[in-house]
Amino acid sequence: MQQDKEISKNWLRVDPFDTPVLKDAPQHQPERFSQYIELKDENDNVIGFQVDEQQYIFDLEGGWRDENGCHYDKDGQPAGWFVLHPGDIHHEHFYDQEGIYVPSDNENSDNEKVLGGDAKQIQKDEQS
Repeated sequence: MQQDKEISKNWLRVDPFDTPVLKDAPQHQPERFSQYIELKDENDNVIGFQVDEQQYIFDLEGGWRDENGCHYDKDGQPAGWFVLHPGDIHHEHFYDQEGIYVPSDNENSDNEKVLGGDAKQIQKDEQS
């Protein structure tokens, strides 16, 4: 289930080619999610939860994103950040917990065409 785009209005706007390492990212606050109300679908499956009138829908791995783009894993532990591409509210990028840009499969394929090689390896080489 896709996260509601309204929640993303506070996300950072970052171009990963300009910023391969995220600095000054929003702080994760896992303690905010200690008390919640479960959200269930019509088959009584838990699909997310609600805290202070804000709904959080689980991603395919059971994690979720908060209103600042902070990503949490299925155990509620910080797991990275989602950011938006500048000027495009639909193009998301992911940075892992160390702040390193992680291209999606689609982005990696596109980057290989543009850069002429394995985009993940090129990115690692640039950071060295």
